[in-house]
Amino acid sequence: MRTIHANYAALLLALAACQNDGGAAGSETDGDATGPATSTGSSGEVDPTDGGGGCPSDMQFFETRVWAPILGTTCVGCHNFEGLAKDTRMVLWAEGEEGWLEHNFAAAREVALVDEGGVSLLLLKPTNQHPDMHKGGMVVAPDTEAYDMLVEFVARSQGTFSCTGPDGEGTVGCDGGGVRRVRRLSHVEYNRSLQAVLGAPTELGLGFAADTVVQGYTNNAGALVVSGLLADQYRDAAEKVADLIVAELPARLACDPLEAGEEVCAHEFIARFGEQVFRRPLTADEQARYQLLWKEAAAVEQFAGGIRWTIAAMLQSPGFLYRTELGEPAGDGIYQLTAHELAGELSYLIVGGPPDDELMAAAEDGSLKDLAVLRVQANRLLAGADADATLHRFVDEWLHIDRLRTVPRDATLYPELTPQIREAMLGETHRFVADVYRSGGSLTELLTANYSYMTDELAMYYGVEAGAGEPDPAGFKRVDTGATSGLLTHGGVMTTHALPTSSSPIHRGKLVRERLLCQEMPPPPPALDTSPPPVDPSLSTRDRYIQHASEATCSGCHSRIDPIGFGFEYYDAVGRTRTMDGIHAIDATGEIVLTDHTNGTFDGADELAQLLAGSPDVEACYTLQWARYAVGSDAETELQCVQDELMAAFVEAEGRLDSLVLALVGTRFFRERGGAIDDDGGEPTTDDETTTGDETTTSGGTTGAESGPMTSPGIDTQVTQDSQWKKGECNTVTVSNTTDAPIIWQVVLPLQGTIENAWNATYTLDGDLLVWSGEPQNAEVAAQGTTSFGFCILYGP
Repeated sequence: MRTIHANYAALLLALAACQNDGGAAGSETDGDATGPATSTGSSGEVDPTDGGGGCPSDMQFFETRVWAPILGTTCVGCHNFEGLAKDTRMVLWAEGEEGWLEHNFAAAREVALVDEGGVSLLLLKPTNQHPDMHKGGMVVAPDTEAYDMLVEFVARSQGTFSCTGPDGEGTVGCDGGGVRRVRRLSHVEYNRSLQAVLGAPTELGLGFAADTVVQGYTNNAGALVVSGLLADQYRDAAEKVADLIVAELPARLACDPLEAGEEVCAHEFIARFGEQVFRRPLTADEQARYQLLWKEAAAVEQFAGGIRWTIAAMLQSPGFLYRTELGEPAGDGIYQLTAHELAGELSYLIVGGPPDDELMAAAEDGSLKDLAVLRVQANRLLAGADADATLHRFVDEWLHIDRLRTVPRDATLYPELTPQIREAMLGETHRFVADVYRSGGSLTELLTANYSYMTDELAMYYGVEAGAGEPDPAGFKRVDTGATSGLLTHGGVMTTHALPTSSSPIHRGKLVRERLLCQEMPPPPPALDTSPPPVDPSLSTRDRYIQHASEATCSGCHSRIDPIGFGFEYYDAVGRTRTMDGIHAIDATGEIVLTDHTNGTFDGADELAQLLAGSPDVEACYTLQWARYAVGSDAETELQCVQDELMAAFVEAEGRLDSLVLALVGTRFFRERGGAIDDDGGEPTTDDETTTGDETTTSGGTTGAESGPMTSPGIDTQVTQDSQWKKGECNTVTVSNTTDAPIIWQVVLPLQGTIENAWNATYTLDGDLLVWSGEPQNAEVAAQGTTSFGFCILYGP
């Protein structure tokens, strides 16, 4: 199997970098590269071999870091002889044509060598900093690793690159450890931590301002910062919890304040409660500080009042809200995590909450630093029921079915899709994944199983025979599905990735391309009509989408996703099987293209699942997706330290799902940290783009202001964050008409930055509000109908 490239962050950020390098007419059309070129080194001389010391030649760098993740997966769709960018300097040949690599190297190098104002055109265009702008908007942010790859290619092309750094010691490699940092608890982790403190269920943390989504996941360490709103929410929750604990204070105290003395009893409570909240013993300074706080508060509000304010302070402190991964010096720039840091890291990884008593005891006596003990504890936690919730959360965010409860569906067409059925769909997927995981099942089984778990009501909804045997407490039984496409065709997955009134080859193909093959698709070019093809009873869904994608501006991307999505056409918009698409026979044939190991044709979801299940690309992508979630990072420099080890363990275990947890625990990466603490004092910012994330829904007539422009009455909007990077984000807005009459719609959204580009709508600025209206093709939304538009913004002024 081919080695997986470490530069996944560059791949995920820069797939769109060359969507269209053409500027205004005439600005890039002269001097098109023709004919093949030879591989050259930085000096311009032929250099077809490795540069030595792990440094690739220019041609090798281009193929693995520029062509494979950027040009060959996205750019060639527009930058070809018939595409949207056919008149630019960079006209590319398809992979496989004789001399394709040499030609494309020369074409990209020519653009890199064009200097405008001291900056390469290859850097100006993707970042939208060229005077003539970039037709695709800003698709690479200047402070990302994708940009760094382009910078290096430019330097290689200009002869200014050296594989040796300024200190003469060469490029920095992975030292085996992760990044030293202090990371905020995600809202799910916070809530689990509160439950441990209270000893009872609570949802106080689940109503907070939504965590930022990075690559689909809500636990990215760099993105988990504290806003002013969140700080207020933390305060309010801390005071509510303090009131609950004080209400039962006698049961919480291990001493009697009247007999032992109030100060002695307060000291004992602070030490014991502080260890529980901070997940480690308090330092002497911390003990003294909280003792003083209690004393000052108790002087005004007596003993219980002092305890109340002490509890509230602890629950707002960094010791509770953050997990430290700083370690202790072990020499050579390496820091070994303390036993208590290991306990927290292990527990939050597997059960999503703080260490239990047994794990804390292993931290207290220091035995947890022994790798054998660490593995024993990992196995113990994995065997517990609490581990399932973390597994469910990963699958929900990996496949985006965390949206299932809120995705809009036409109630007239699909009245059977009740909230209860949606919950049952989630329950189905959760039980199925947990069963595969706990039985030692593999990724192949996850993708090709012929069984699932359903309630009788859900089985009736799907039209399959109800399961036999005793149901679990929630009524779920094992059911033979009659298909061999496993998780892919679960009702929750098919329903989430569809349209309000029909199936969607685009959404379903994009799911496979991005979440199972790890090839991110770029946002559409500005001013492009991205509405789904209108319903035409005389055409099948497949025919409508083929016609829609035949335009040159659309074909580059849609050729990568639609042919995959056609394989799911036997499933309707709400996850049920069908034999006809209206009056049309279903054609579910499709094809996967432009991958390393997965290219091929198929007929239907079962054959597609078989193609994916046997693919090293999918194994690598699943490993990467799990690593992003488990590590809470998407930085190439961090993931590359663990990716190869995880992949090797996954292959050796023949794709067993549970192998990845134990493999991660056994790495130096899990137990050690290297280098300085992350910038920003332990609250690092994310450098990488996200895909498909936060959703907010608003109804017509609300703007967040007391007066001013308003969203059209009868219009509901759903804003989905498609991507995010350090300085901006892109969003899709679904506009739904909830009435029985057509509406010329207007949508009002708060301005949260500077509009970089927009598509399928126009806008005006009214104070700090954006007032959106449709383009001619979608200005009117039909009764009970939907349309959509999108925009990208840059943060800041």
